[in-house]
Amino acid sequence: MSDNTTPQYGEFCWNELMTNYTEKAKSFYTTLFNWKTQSHDMGKMTYTMFMSGEKGIGGMLQTPKDKVGQISPHWMSYISVENVDATLEKAESLGAKVKVPATAAGDFGIFAVIEDPTGAHIAFWQSFSK
Repeated sequence: MSDNTTPQYGEFCWNELMTNYTEKAKSFYTTLFNWKTQSHDMGKMTYTMFMSGEKGIGGMLQTPKDKVGQISPHWMSYISVENVDATLEKAESLGAKVKVPATAAGDFGIFAVIEDPTGAHIAFWQSFSK
């Protein structure tokens, strides 16, 4: 990341854990790294922020009940982009498959998930605060 604390275009900007064992994961990571957590009610789900001091360094969410067994627990990395729709279009032209289309994340931004031509998944993040 650049000297600027705000991730720039093309830089990794967030990491997120999806698991069906959120309490076990919370206990593991807070004990291992001395992280703190903040839980946020998002309506249909609770989103847990992992904190290092005052800095949010990642998040965690419960695997949707209808996807347990289909989606393995995993960490997803997000890359900062200026425009999610344009990035998805370019990624598709280069052989990527859209797994999650552009989706609003509250008032924070928009994300999308692709499968790259090698089969790896990655997410894009367009912040509303830029």
